[in-house]
Amino acid sequence: MNARLAIIFITIFIDLLGFGLIIPALPFYAESYGASFLTIGLLSASYSAMHFLFSPLWGRLSDRIGRRPVLLFGLAGSAGAFLMFGLADTLFWLFAARILAGILSSATLPTAQAYIADSTTPEDRAKGMGLIGAAFGLGFIFGPAVGGVLTQFGYGFPALVAAGMSVLNFLWAVWKLPETHPNPGETEGHHMLSPASLRDVFSNRLLLILIAVFFVSVFAFSQMEATFALFGEHRLGLDAIHVGWILAEVGVISALVQGVFLGKLVRRFGEVKLVHIGLLFMSLGLLLIGLLTGVWQMVAVVPLLSIGSAIMNPSINSLISKAAPEGKQGLTLGTSQSLSALARVFGPPSGTLLFQFFGPSAPYYSSALLIGAVAFVRLSKKE
Repeated sequence: MNARLAIIFITIFIDLLGFGLIIPALPFYAESYGASFLTIGLLSASYSAMHFLFSPLWGRLSDRIGRRPVLLFGLAGSAGAFLMFGLADTLFWLFAARILAGILSSATLPTAQAYIADSTTPEDRAKGMGLIGAAFGLGFIFGPAVGGVLTQFGYGFPALVAAGMSVLNFLWAVWKLPETHPNPGETEGHHMLSPASLRDVFSNRLLLILIAVFFVSVFAFSQMEATFALFGEHRLGLDAIHVGWILAEVGVISALVQGVFLGKLVRRFGEVKLVHIGLLFMSLGLLLIGLLTGVWQMVAVVPLLSIGSAIMNPSINSLISKAAPEGKQGLTLGTSQSLSALARVFGPPSGTLLFQFFGPSAPYYSSALLIGAVAFVRLSKKE
């Protein structure tokens, strides 16, 4: 791992660690203020809606002014949003904090992906994208597990800890994070998010298919994410602490696959096959979760979902990066993340409605069906 990749890995890991801290607490926090299942889904969706609106803007801005300032702004914004969330005393302020977090933190992920694209060759792109996935995984190892334990001090306390970590992360990035964009300020083409600049992205048929597959997989997966703690509580009798430990298992497996094995898997199978395999694993894992009735069954089945997601996400992001128009890595990856955020706008309310009206297993059967369907879409002309 070169020095730039090591630095961005640490930066994203700390950012995702803070994010992971609040995951087990969020549904319980919202329920403590009288939120219904649908309202909990809308709370998750409000965060993603802001990602949908602002990710392309931040990605394009990073093409124009450089990756470093956009990343620093996103990290600083996350600290403020976590603080607001931790201090919220009504459902209104929970929504306000998640909306602010969505606006400001949406600068981080697409810019980090563009940072990876700047710092890797096409042959090593999937492995580089896997570092972001590994950072996600490690964040999910420690974040939910520690966040679940911290809820004993109050449902807002994990967010206050996340705010402190985000401040430290911002200071670390100011000190260590170098610029990678070769010529910030000299990007050719159109101003920011003009229709013409977006047309450059969507006129590429392969790119459009890749983004569509990513959209569907994220929509389906977010149905599961929004109902996972509720499933644990109402089907298995788990509290926030034990939900956090199961999510930590997801993180361990994801980090191991993406941090250790992904490069070898890409060389052996290629990104296209890994996307197909990953989607099939995810579909099977979701189907089996819908069928289970015991905690240890959950522990046994979750690895299928973790492995599938761990090999699919970086592989498809690598393919999207390679298909991006020249000089528009940030815009393309930002657009992709924006549409994945749009999927997360509709996925959580859809999942919680299915949960409420058709039972705890319904979101998992729905997700398995959708992901299984896109697993067979052709992703290259060679297939």
